Amino acid sequence: MKPCSRPLDPIDAAALAAGEPPVLAADAADHVRLCPSCASAVSDAGNLCLALDRLAEPLAEPVAELPAAGVETTDIADRVLLLRPFSRRERRDFRLWRGPLLLSLALFLSGLVCLTLPGISAREQAGLAAAALAPLAALLAAAGRSLAELVRVWPDGLGVLSQALQAQRTLGVVLLLLLAPAFFGLTRALARSRR
Repeated sequence: MKPCSRPLDPIDAAALAAGEPPVLAADAADHVRLCPSCASAVSDAGNLCLALDRLAEPLAEPVAELPAAGVETTDIADRVLLLRPFSRRERRDFRLWRGPLLLSLALFLSGLVCLTLPGISAREQAGLAAAALAPLAALLAAAGRSLAELVRVWPDGLGVLSQALQAQRTLGVVLLLLLAPAFFGLTRALARSRR
């Protein structure tokens, strides 16, 4: 069999074997009809899915051997995990995120209902809001104190660093040279975050 010049992605092969539309290449089904190598990959993916489905079925008879003490037996379907990142199409697919979105919406609406119930007075609602904002206020106060301490210590720290680098000139030159790759890495990270 001649190797394919554009081999099919395993995700698309598994999708086609399951009768689903391809995930990555939209024309994968047409390509499989023309390419025997990729048709074989789809067939292999289908056979693998069938074999895994057969392994996941409960046994008709109990296993004769008992497991070692302290070892739990679980179904193989519970142990087999497919770990891969979501594709762009999967990230935009509502069917995949429907459960978490509906749970978030339900939590939001139940919180809204709890706040509008007549059992909670306006004074209690204000108290709850103040209790929720208290940790944020403490965090902002601590950040302000840390910033004030940093500004106060900054000149002394620079003076000590300058004296240390004057005493160890080689160390100072090495540290200055190390700033170049750090600056390069920072610019690349910033460029990636803007994309």
